[in-house]
Amino acid sequence: MAAYLLLALVTVALAVATRRVVRHTGDRSFLLGMAVLYAWTLLGAWFFIGDAMSGYHGYRIGLHYYYLMEKMFPFELDRDYLLALTGYGVFLMALLAGVLGVVRGLPARRDVRPEPWRVDHRVFFLFALAGATLSFLLVRPLILQAMAADLSIYQYTRHTAFAGATLHSLTNELACFALLLGWAIHLTARQGRSFTSHGQHWAGWAYPVAVALMSVYLVLLGNRHELFMALLLGVLLFAANAATHAPIRLGAYALAAALPLLIAGKVRDLNWSSLAALRTDAVPVKEPFTLPLIAHVPGTYSGPVADVLKPLLSNELFAAHFSLYGILRHDVPPQWGVSFLSLAGSMLPRALLPQRPPGAYEVYAAGAGLQPGQGYTIHQAAAWYLNAGWAGLPLGGALLGLCWGALLRLRGRVRSGPLAWRVFAVMGAMCWTAYLPVLVRNGPEAFKGLVFEGLLMPVLVVTVAAAAGRRLPKPTSPAIT
Repeated sequence: MAAYLLLALVTVALAVATRRVVRHTGDRSFLLGMAVLYAWTLLGAWFFIGDAMSGYHGYRIGLHYYYLMEKMFPFELDRDYLLALTGYGVFLMALLAGVLGVVRGLPARRDVRPEPWRVDHRVFFLFALAGATLSFLLVRPLILQAMAADLSIYQYTRHTAFAGATLHSLTNELACFALLLGWAIHLTARQGRSFTSHGQHWAGWAYPVAVALMSVYLVLLGNRHELFMALLLGVLLFAANAATHAPIRLGAYALAAALPLLIAGKVRDLNWSSLAALRTDAVPVKEPFTLPLIAHVPGTYSGPVADVLKPLLSNELFAAHFSLYGILRHDVPPQWGVSFLSLAGSMLPRALLPQRPPGAYEVYAAGAGLQPGQGYTIHQAAAWYLNAGWAGLPLGGALLGLCWGALLRLRGRVRSGPLAWRVFAVMGAMCWTAYLPVLVRNGPEAFKGLVFEGLLMPVLVVTVAAAAGRRLPKPTSPAIT
């Protein structure tokens, strides 16, 4: 019960501090960001603690994270786990303290700029077409190889190294950002607070068609990260730009992007012949567990409660959550500044530095004895511990909080300067929130991706569309969607 008491105290403290931030900023999108952080940090603890206390019978309600215990290490309700929970609480409270330190005394303002920017939707479609085409050309050989060998396209493309893999991921993100941001602006263009459009009625049908085609491609690849990040940002932009509440439009918009995420999770491990025949029963049956702690857990379990809750109890709630516990359990010593050495090395071309310095995840994986070649993750807080010991938890949390608070303070308060800077002021905090699922499941090494993928890419797309919008003929009637 001590673990539940600690978890409850931390949760209440986080809720109180989050409420204060929202009250100071008037920015309700901060709630979504904290929900994301909580989901990947502490939400899994509520289920694990009860599961461990019951003797690991949580499979009856749909828990299915047990395979991680064989591939990683046993998860037990012991002293190290209580220390890990405390560490996560310190990290999150330091983050909120950093945010409050920046936004305290800031008068809440809801207006973004007096006159919204007009966008040209052709720019969004050009970005999407260029990104999707280049992405397909880069991965096409691997798709054909997986089909010929009757393998899962997702597993084959994920675990096969190929030239242009990074560019392939970036172009997918570009296409998703362009379509979902452009569509969000189109749906809220009537009296849009920050962005609007006039004419271009073809966008009303072109966006759902293009999103559907891109979704089919991503389901084929089994990729969900790019669409999920773009969906989060699109929802935030929709809510911020809409002058009036439009729950039906927002719901339809979110559903159109969320369905492919669910479908991809169901079918991406199928081999090509099963996928082509839509035979979802072809997923291999899981073998019984050999770890004594969970030997009684069946490899496959079906029940009225489990069948309903299993899709909701994602293993994403557990993999990163247990990283700090694994570090403490295996006494993995800190390596001072390991993430920043890795980050610095990633800035150099491979011609100059063929062997990149290991990052926090590699240190964690080696020290905890994780099976190589698996897709585990390390929590941002755990990575800070490896960089600076226990002091790294409040230090890392406060640094993230200061950055987030600065973006919240900037939002809507820049009235002059280059167009790109003003668009960044409007979108910066939204972009940060949308990138949090990536940031929280990586170490400080992810700051590079945050800057280039999370911030600059979506801001660039919208800025170019807004700049092109200036060249369109001036409207003679109010904005229409």
